[in-house]
Amino acid sequence: MNIQTAFFGETTIDEKGLIRFEHGLPGFDDERRFVILPLEGNDAFHVLQSVDTEQVAFVVTNPFLFGEYTFEIDEATVHALGIEGEEDVAIISIVTVKEPFDSSTVNLKAPVILNTRTGKGKQVILDKADYPIRRPLAEKG
Repeated sequence: MNIQTAFFGETTIDEKGLIRFEHGLPGFDDERRFVILPLEGNDAFHVLQSVDTEQVAFVVTNPFLFGEYTFEIDEATVHALGIEGEEDVAIISIVTVKEPFDSSTVNLKAPVILNTRTGKGKQVILDKADYPIRRPLAEKG
C-alpha cells in the first residue's frame, strides 16, 4: 500500500505493519491507523505516521534509552490491546522536536503501548508515576 508521509513523501508500507488505535491518539481522535517508519541513519528515533493523513506524524523513541523507566500497564489497557504476555508489548514515547535538536524533549508521562502481535495501540497517561511530560533528550539518566 502506498501512503503520503510528512517526512518521506510517498512511501510503500506493508499493511501487516499497521498499528490500529481504537480511539485514535489524544488530540487526534479520528486518526486510527498508523505505521512506524525508520529514520535513516538514526536507530534511536522513528516516525509514527498516520496512514490516512499525511501531516499527522510524530517522532518517537524508546523511552528506556533515557534511564530507569518502569510502570505497570493497567488491566483495562491489557484487555483493550489483547496483551497475553510481555513478549507482546512494545513501548514508545513521543518526542517534541525543537531546534537545535538537542533541546528536543520526550514525553515519559504518556507512553504509547503497542501490542506487536495484534497491531493494536493505545497512548496512556501514567497517573501514579512521577515522569515528566517534557524531559530534555540531552538530560542523562
